[in-house]
Amino acid sequence: MESIPQFGDADTARPPGQPVGLPERLFMRALMLLNSIGSVWIFALMLLIVADVIARSGFNHPIDGVTDISAFSIIGIVFLQLGATVYTGRMTKGDVLLEFLNRRSRRAGAMLEALFLLVGAAVFALIVRAIWPTLTRAIARKEFFGVEGVFTFPTWPVRTIIVVGAAAVVLTYLLQAAKVLRAGFAGGAQQ
Repeated sequence: MESIPQFGDADTARPPGQPVGLPERLFMRALMLLNSIGSVWIFALMLLIVADVIARSGFNHPIDGVTDISAFSIIGIVFLQLGATVYTGRMTKGDVLLEFLNRRSRRAGAMLEALFLLVGAAVFALIVRAIWPTLTRAIARKEFFGVEGVFTFPTWPVRTIIVVGAAAVVLTYLLQAAKVLRAGFAGGAQQ
């Protein structure tokens, strides 16, 4: 018995030879663009931290705001790269139960995996819903972080990244759930 492809597999839930549609290709490219921005941001943050260490130890003059920039950068980087992580199947998961179910029934395995994916989509939709009011408030009030007169940075860019990244994850989970269900229900109940 062959198990259904897991989300993130190379040919996830697509019959052989069927091309990925244009909307999905564009969405995948957008996810990879966000992922690339996150990677460049990691490199830039690394350079900033090294420069701060050199300035601090070599010249006794640290760069202002590096700690704040690092803290908010980690949040931004994670949300930029989460969509691509889910899309490529690199999100950590335990699939022992799924493998067991897939050996017994493709449909049962597909339904359980789709349920997991839909719960993931719901969690990230809640994140979008929770962050949206703080984003609009940050823009309206011109909120910033840092120490006034030393180093400040507006909070809205990081909150925007969280909203965009979480929304991308919601769409990715929904896309993966549809693919898993299509694969699980293709070709009969048991295989």
